[in-house]
Order: sequence, then C-alpha cells, then structure tokens
Amino acid sequence: MKTLILTLIAFAALQSQLYADAELKGQPSELTAFLTALPPTVNVSGEGEVKAQADRAILTFNVSTEARSLHDALQANQAMRYKLASLLKERGIEASRIQTGRFSSTQKHGVFSEKIKSHRVDNMVKVTVHSEQEFQAAAGASDRFSEVTYVGVDFEYSEKEKLKAMAIGQACDNADRRRKAFEEKLGLRLTPRRFIDGPSPVNQVAPPRSYFGAVEARAPSFGSPVESVGPRDNRAESEVAFGELVFRSQVTIEYAVEKK
Repeated sequence: MKTLILTLIAFAALQSQLYADAELKGQPSELTAFLTALPPTVNVSGEGEVKAQADRAILTFNVSTEARSLHDALQANQAMRYKLASLLKERGIEASRIQTGRFSSTQKHGVFSEKIKSHRVDNMVKVTVHSEQEFQAAAGASDRFSEVTYVGVDFEYSEKEKLKAMAIGQACDNADRRRKAFEEKLGLRLTPRRFIDGPSPVNQVAPPRSYFGAVEARAPSFGSPVESVGPRDNRAESEVAFGELVFRSQVTIEYAVEKK
C-alpha cells in the first residue's frame, strides 16, 4: 500500500512538471536584455479575388390547378405541365432538362360547411438552363400561364475547391509583393514566422481585419448585386453576370523584422 501511495505522488509530481507553464528567471536587467534581443514583428496582409460564372441554373416553377374533383384537378395539372414543356421546347430547352416532382393536393371546404368544395393540385417543375438567354426564355413561362408560378433559382458550379485555392494563392502573392516593397523601400529583411488565423492584432501595415485561408463566396439570385463577402467593414457591390460567383480571400502573415 505504501509503495502504491509513493508511486501516485511521484506520478503527480511528474504531471505537474509536464503541464507547468514556461517560466523566465533572472535579474530585471537580464530580462530586459532578453526582451530587447527579440526581433520586432509586423503583419502584412494580402487579398485575392476570383470570379466564375455558373455552369448551369435550375429554375423551379409551381404548377397549380384547381377543379371540383381531384381527378379533374390532376388532369388539368398534367395538361398544364405539357403546355409548359411544349413552350420551353419551342424556346430551345429540350424535355430532358425538365423534371417534374411529386404533386400535393389540398381540399377546399365551404365557409359554413365541411363539404369539400374543390381540390387544388400543386406540382413542382425544375428546369435546367445553361445561359442567360435560356434563363430569360424559361422564366418568361410564368408570364405566359397564370397556373405557373416562378419559385426561385439555384446556380451550380464546378471546381469550387479549385477556385477557392486560386483566391488564397492570389492573396498570398499579393502579401508577398507588399513584403518585397517594404523590404526595398525601408531597407529591411522580413522573415515569415506564422500565418495568423483571425484579425491581425497589432502592427498592421495593410487593410485591417484580415484572416488566413478564409474564403467565402455567395451565389446571388439572377440579376441581383453581389456583395463583398470578406470582412464586413469592406463591403462593395458590383453587377453580376449569369450566376456569377465571387471567391474572396484575405491572408495575414507575421514577419520578423531585421535590418539588412
């Protein structure tokens, strides 16, 4: 039992040594000399931006029909979807790019009675387009038929990760060009020490609130402006093309500063 207690005490002492904080000891003059010998640091930031257009857009329409019986409402809905497909085909969108989802039905009752007055059938239709011209041609279908309602659009992109990496690479190159300019103009040597994850705390020599590796992107709805999706303090607007997606990245690199 005594041996076990001594073992536990020794283990606890070892753990306290392993997890103890680093400690500096010495006279005040020695500590001052140590801190003075540490090289000063500066943070250099860089930005990158890559724009890409969508490969395709998927428009969603709701086809809604109503009739006294469920059978008639279903038939009317099918006939309207056929008219919609025919119109889209005339406008250059083949049937293979038109997908029909599951339908839903809703019963309508009289105001003062539980008797079913009519049935409404709703069916979602998704249409894939590959250009702004096809987008406009498909979206106009909701103006042609009162039973067809435009719900929204989803843009799809390929090689997202590649575009993000390009934005980060541009940001790093931008930061490196600034480093070279500082070295040349100020007669300094900047040695990279680390990347900073999050806003740069001190010694900013480039736009503040930068962060390493963070790439954000927003896919806007068609025809709307896209906002800068970097730090909120640096927002800007620009007109977008067909489903344009903008990848923006900012990096901050901490350098040790030495005289040449």
